[in-house]
Amino acid sequence: MRKNRLSGARLREDSRLPIQALRYAAAAFGGFAADYCALLALKEWIGLHYLVAVPIAFVAGLAVNYLIGIWFVFRRGSFTVQKELTLFLAISLLALAVTEGSMYAFTDLLRVDYRISRIVSGAVTYLFNFFSRRFLLYRVPKETGVLQEK
Repeated sequence: MRKNRLSGARLREDSRLPIQALRYAAAAFGGFAADYCALLALKEWIGLHYLVAVPIAFVAGLAVNYLIGIWFVFRRGSFTVQKELTLFLAISLLALAVTEGSMYAFTDLLRVDYRISRIVSGAVTYLFNFFSRRFLLYRVPKETGVLQEK
């Protein structure tokens, strides 16, 4: 009897918003864990200012998030890999701006500890990233379930 293994492709087939959001939450958690650990190491061990450490740590989390996302969350669109990466990085740069802005607002203006600020800003960034990537980068039309050609 043949075992039915779940592959990344099978896991990505269900493009309904709630299911995809749950899968993206897993990818975001993996990326955020890498980001958060890198932030703590850069701030606490190396002594970087948190606003300098955040973008460096963000890149570590971004790499993990991208790899999990293309394997587990989204089906690849009709973009070339180069165009997909360019769009992914553009969305990510906007997400970094959201992260840096919210980190500054929570930590410097509201005087919240940077570790808590990063968790709150991570939730905001999660929502921004998920909807941006879902609707701009990995869009699937409702009628056919087939990826839109761009």
